[in-house]
Amino acid sequence: MQFYNNQKQIYNSKGWLKIENLLSMKEVRSIKQRINLFLKKNHKKYSGKDINYSGVEKNWKKINSFHKLHKFKYISEYSKKKKILNLAKNMISKKRIKLRAAELFAKPSKKGLKSPMHQDNYYWCIKKPKALTMWIALEKSGKNNGGVFYYNGSHKLGLLKHIPSNSKGSSQKIESLKKLKKLKKTYPKLNIGDCLIHDSLVVHGSDKNTSNQSRKGLTFQFIDYFSKIDKKRKVKYLKSLRNQISKRKNN
Repeated sequence: MQFYNNQKQIYNSKGWLKIENLLSMKEVRSIKQRINLFLKKNHKKYSGKDINYSGVEKNWKKINSFHKLHKFKYISEYSKKKKILNLAKNMISKKRIKLRAAELFAKPSKKGLKSPMHQDNYYWCIKKPKALTMWIALEKSGKNNGGVFYYNGSHKLGLLKHIPSNSKGSSQKIESLKKLKKLKKTYPKLNIGDCLIHDSLVVHGSDKNTSNQSRKGLTFQFIDYFSKIDKKRKVKYLKSLRNQISKRKNN
C-alpha cells in the first residue's frame, strides 16, 4: 500500500509517473507482432485523423501514429488486464473507469515526426477531467530518438489556450509558453516494457526522431466512467482538425 501511495504522491506533484517493467519482454514482443500484423492487413482502411504517415508513402512501416488501435480487439481486451486497470484506477482515484482510446505512436527512425506541446484534454474536451494516458514503451525511448518530454507540475495550471499546429497526429499546440518557463522540463528514459502515466492536463510533447532507432509506444487512455464532454469545445476542436486535414490534401 505504501508503494502505491508514494506513486500517487509523485503523480499528483509532477503530473506524470514512470513505472519500470510494467510489461515483460515476452509481453511486448507479442503485442508488437500482433499490432504489426493488424496494421499490415488493415492500415489502408483508415485515413484522415485516424492515421498519419511519416512521409507521403502510405506504407504500414512508415506509420507515424495510428489513433484507432482500440478497434483491434486484442488491444482493447489487453487494456482490461488487472495490472493495467488497477494502476489507472489508483491514479485517477475512481473505482469505475473506461477506456477512451488506444493509440500507437510509432516514430519511424530518421523521419519520425515531432509532437508539439499540448495537453490531452484539449483534444478530449472532458468537463472536470479525471483522465490519464498510459504510454507503454514497445521500444527504447529517450531524448535521442524523439521520446516524450513533460513540464513538471504543469497540470496544475488548468487548461491552457491552444492554437492549430498543422502537425500530423497532433493538430493543436499551446499558444504561449510563458507559464511554463519556471517549470522543469524532463525527458524520461524508458526501456522496453516501461510505462509513463500522465494526467490529461500535463503539458507534454516530443521532438523529431532523426536517429537510427525507431520509437514505438502504445497508449491506453482511461477516463472516469461518468465523464461528460464539453460539446462546444469539441465542436471547435473538430472544426480546426478538419480544416487542417483539408489543407494537407490540397497541398
